[in-house]
Amino acid sequence: MGNRSRHATRIMPDVGAARIVAAFASLGAAAIHLAAAPDHYTEWRAAGIFFYGIGAFQIGWAMAVLRAAAGPLVMVAGLAGSAGAAAVWALSRTAGVPLGPAAGVPEDVTRAGITATAFEAVVCAVAAWHLRRRSPRGFRTSLQAVLLVGGVSAAVTGLTVPAVQGALSHSHSHGHDAGEEAGPHGHDGEDGHHGGGADGTGDAGTTPEPSPDDPGDDTATPAPDPSGGSPGDGHGDGHGDGHDDGHDGEPHGH
Repeated sequence: MGNRSRHATRIMPDVGAARIVAAFASLGAAAIHLAAAPDHYTEWRAAGIFFYGIGAFQIGWAMAVLRAAAGPLVMVAGLAGSAGAAAVWALSRTAGVPLGPAAGVPEDVTRAGITATAFEAVVCAVAAWHLRRRSPRGFRTSLQAVLLVGGVSAAVTGLTVPAVQGALSHSHSHGHDAGEEAGPHGHDGEDGHHGGGADGTGDAGTTPEPSPDDPGDDTATPAPDPSGGSPGDGHGDGHGDGHDDGHDGEPHGH
């Protein structure tokens, strides 16, 4: 009866604090892998499938480890999956993966990769610990369980969000670089409408300069008057031809 009463006072006795920490760590690693998956899928389809697969596995494992019936097989799967993902990441950052378009070329060490690998290390530690000690202790009170869940979720979220943003920005930068390498953005096509060519049409936004000898130009300088008057001066010597013309009944044109 004493043992039964002690178990009755425990909250989530079949789960325990370590499993909750491992479950949140696995979810954080899954979020990072799923955020980086589209970029890897674009570069190499097999790599993208791997990232989608490991992300789905880590979500499923987090759900399974929180169940009371989670046994040694669940812990072995979590240990093997997380250790394998961390080993692949370490290989890709040191010697480079042996397959794919970038075979043998080490990739950059990023915040997203470091954070995901740290989460996977937590999963491996908890799984290995549970394989040696299978009986979780649970929580004495509900407050302890709430505080642990709230604190762990906040910590994992605070680490995961910047890592996911870094993975997404890395994916967008790759897409922008690919667009620039593909060629110009179509501005040359606009030159067909506005640019000048061999036909001499010129740019539609540029006004051609008038020729001084153009007879259709009203601003051309008139020839000097042989009589000595100023060009275009209607009054000349006092009463020039322009003034006489004005008295012939013609209007002055003002």
